[in-house]
Amino acid sequence: MDVPDEDMPPTPDDDLLALVAAVLSRAQDREAAAVVSDGDERYEVAVAPGDRWVVQASSTEWIGTGDSVVSYETQLAAGARQRTEEFPPGWYHPALALLWPHLLPVWGRLGDEYRPARIIDGLNGPAGIVCEALDAPVVGGESLGPWAHVLLNDDLRITLVELEQRTWTLLDIHE
Repeated sequence: MDVPDEDMPPTPDDDLLALVAAVLSRAQDREAAAVVSDGDERYEVAVAPGDRWVVQASSTEWIGTGDSVVSYETQLAAGARQRTEEFPPGWYHPALALLWPHLLPVWGRLGDEYRPARIIDGLNGPAGIVCEALDAPVVGGESLGPWAHVLLNDDLRITLVELEQRTWTLLDIHE
């Protein structure tokens, strides 16, 4: 008789894989503007095809075009001054992940911190996805956490991302 390996996580079911694919494909080539909050700060976020994006906070603005990111210190009375900040290749502002979900480290890809574990059911279909940490201890086939949550609206647009360190909430969006 085969004994299940309790160190191996369960394989996501077809419904979960289909939901993840739908969330990611819905946002592919998205052109949108939104207001996002991390609980401390509000960010105005805009994304466009061609890997172009802008994130503006109360006193800082980040602009990304392909592999290049530039940031500015902004003040109403003094205007904008470029910051001498260095960004690693492939860096994106975390607020962008609500519009570009492929940036989230929760889909179970190589290098991600989490993997989809189960669907949160809502009144009109899927309301979210619970993700478990890849390196979490597993007992009896169940992960002990930490967990991440991706909440969705009826259109499969991400409205909230809760990671171990921070929660990001979509306040408004224009597509």
